[in-house]
Amino acid sequence: MMKKRNIIIGGLLIIVLTFFITDFCLEKANKSPVFAIPMVMYKDGGSIEYYGLGYKVIKYSNVTGSEIKMDFGTWFMKFSPPKYKIIQFKKERV
Repeated sequence: MMKKRNIIIGGLLIIVLTFFITDFCLEKANKSPVFAIPMVMYKDGGSIEYYGLGYKVIKYSNVTGSEIKMDFGTWFMKFSPPKYKIIQFKKERV
């Protein structure tokens, strides 16, 4: 009985680790995760929060639709988009 339970727990642990490692490698390659579910979409240009088994991936996008960066962390990770640099133009005198 104990041997069967240990095999089941070991199998589940291998599956969870496979999900985690796959999504982590995809995040490092700037691709969307496969085993995490998109749960929240922000109206800042399309930023998305994906939730997996014990982890969260945040894919930041801006208004133009280009991806800025991705973050990988725990479920408690906060949404914090990157700060934009404000450019001021000089007015021409006519």
